[in-house]
Amino acid sequence: MISPEKLSIQTIKSSYRSVCDALAEHRVKDAFDLIAPLVKETHNSDLIDAHYNLEFNYKSMLKYMMEGISDPERQKIYHQQINEVYYLIDRVYDSLLTKYSSDIFYETKRASDVVGLEEAIKNYNTSATNFELRKLTDPDTLFSPEEQKTVFELFNKIWTLSNPGNKDIENLSSLLESDNVPWYHKALFTSALILALLQQFNNELVILLFKLIEHPQEQVSARAITGLLLVLYKYDARIRNNNEISSRIKLLAEDEKLTVLIKTIIIQLIRTRETEKISQKLTDDIIPEVVKMQPKIKDKLDLENLISDNLGEDKNPDWQDVFQDSPELLNKLEEISKWQMEGADVFLTTFKMLKHFPFFNEIPNWLVPFYLDNPVVIDALKDETDAFKSRELLEGLQDSRFLCNSDKYSLLMSVQHMPSMQKDMMGQMFSAELQQMTDIEKDEKALDSNHSRLTISNQFIQDLYRLFKVHPRKHNFDDIFGWDMTFHKKWFFSVLLPEPETKVQIGEYFFKKSYYKEALEIFTTILEQNKPTLDLTQKVAYCYQQMNDYNKALNWYLRADFFDTQTAWNKKKIALCYLHLNDPEKALEYYKEADRLTPENLHTLASIGHCLYELKEYEEALKYYFKVEYMDPANTKVWRPIAWCSFVLGKFDQAEKYYQKLIVSQEAGIDLMNLGHVLWCKGERKEALNIYQKSITSEDYSLEKFQKAFYEDVDILIKNGVNKDDMPIMLDQIRYSAES
Repeated sequence: MISPEKLSIQTIKSSYRSVCDALAEHRVKDAFDLIAPLVKETHNSDLIDAHYNLEFNYKSMLKYMMEGISDPERQKIYHQQINEVYYLIDRVYDSLLTKYSSDIFYETKRASDVVGLEEAIKNYNTSATNFELRKLTDPDTLFSPEEQKTVFELFNKIWTLSNPGNKDIENLSSLLESDNVPWYHKALFTSALILALLQQFNNELVILLFKLIEHPQEQVSARAITGLLLVLYKYDARIRNNNEISSRIKLLAEDEKLTVLIKTIIIQLIRTRETEKISQKLTDDIIPEVVKMQPKIKDKLDLENLISDNLGEDKNPDWQDVFQDSPELLNKLEEISKWQMEGADVFLTTFKMLKHFPFFNEIPNWLVPFYLDNPVVIDALKDETDAFKSRELLEGLQDSRFLCNSDKYSLLMSVQHMPSMQKDMMGQMFSAELQQMTDIEKDEKALDSNHSRLTISNQFIQDLYRLFKVHPRKHNFDDIFGWDMTFHKKWFFSVLLPEPETKVQIGEYFFKKSYYKEALEIFTTILEQNKPTLDLTQKVAYCYQQMNDYNKALNWYLRADFFDTQTAWNKKKIALCYLHLNDPEKALEYYKEADRLTPENLHTLASIGHCLYELKEYEEALKYYFKVEYMDPANTKVWRPIAWCSFVLGKFDQAEKYYQKLIVSQEAGIDLMNLGHVLWCKGERKEALNIYQKSITSEDYSLEKFQKAFYEDVDILIKNGVNKDDMPIMLDQIRYSAES
């Protein structure tokens, strides 16, 4: 591939983004300046002329305005000119990268350009007609490889379509409305249309996507809604002054049932930010622990009963025994189940390694809906017997919402490579699981009329995620899942979902998932526009706290205190902020108020002890720490402040007792060092040296850490009778021992 002489591919892409940013900020002159070298590089006289004429017209408009000529249409013309500059940079960008880029999109585009859209649709329609005719005599007939090739060709043509004319739009619309096109191909071609728009904006294709929202087939309409939200998100800056698109957004906002669906799909898109986090947790934390527990699980769980008809009615009573050696694992597995029920993508880790089949060499196959008559499914299962020959199991898999389409294909293509025992076991487990899923989904469908489209949307999002994140050439794509998904910041969102309740719901989701920056943006906007509430005020404060901005957190917690002065939780948060702001005296005041409101709370008592410790009131601090120990004997953490306060007060025997307990419980370098301090102060110099030596060799400590901490304790050691002149000698002895 020949690289441009003056502009690299990276420069072209960077310049394109800069032009779009300039236009979004209405810096039109900057945009013209940035476009100039790109236009020149195309060597295309039409684009060069278009650039000259657009800039000339813009200069003329500015001149008329400066001369004071009144024009009520000026703003309309201004925005129209901005849209024309957007259109120009799109054409320039497409021209340059079609010529020079080796990205998969442009490779496909160059290959697809040999056939026009009309011809590609005609070839596909011929294949579809032949297929329908064969079905009249053979109901089991399938698309032949040659016919399947026309599906891929048409998908690629739609995906790489540039500057479609009115005839192209009519042909596409007719294709997607035709009764002769199977639902799964309509859904696939709709996906190609979405990819095309995510690659390059086109007004007519966006309008077509709006129309597809009303498509009678849910697989098409659900994908269209999902794709439209992504398209509007990407091009938000350029559509706000587009009257046709703005009008259609306003029409959508009037459909209450549809806006409920849209809100949930937006949450589903935001949820994709969790996918990598979930995948990482499974890979690094949960799966290794499950593997470690596997022999115990195999021995102690009755696997036959686990896949019986009663699966799900009760937990196996042996589970508690199995997990008592790893109690956190049970909680983690329950967390996976919760993620799954919420619609989170928990299977990426499992299935991303199963995308090596030749099936996934074609981009369309990453997005094709799962259907049992797909030739690849028939071929994968042609030699299967028993479980995976069961039509009931396969239909259950087809209808299941817990696996996306891409992963269902991966699963069935991997079945033929499994050992028989594993295959039979998986088949039995799937049969039982799918029956339960079917029952759950029947209930959900009865409660929510949008249920089917939500399921389709979520699966489509997960299919897109695998394409953009797992495909071998994923770096060729503009990764939509790298977006921050902050829909609440977009203009179209405020038009489509103007109610404050919607923003609150999105804010609550961000808050629940610990995205405090985004939650804070939403909550503060709502509080600026509406009467403040205790709940939102506290949540704003909590967001600032989690972002370590304790000054602002304190300010908002104090505001919340005006709403309800009798809330212990809020009092403790105020106290915590004062502690972080190095005001233990004020913190103590609020912790004592919290103690008055909810007496004998262990956390509050320990916090009061900590404030007293910070105020160097060690005797008083000890009283609270001992009270915590008395009320919670299993709490080993309280031993450390008890030991230290005792040491500072010269209660060496008491301090030694608690440091010994800490070391038995969990040996730590800092505790060993402090025990050495105690022994030295008691005059047991040799024993102190031995403990110091042990401290610097412990796993969590080092000589460097020891020395730093030792120097911080010098004043206390002197106060408790250690000769200052002896300290360098002790430290040198410790250093020599570290070298030996």
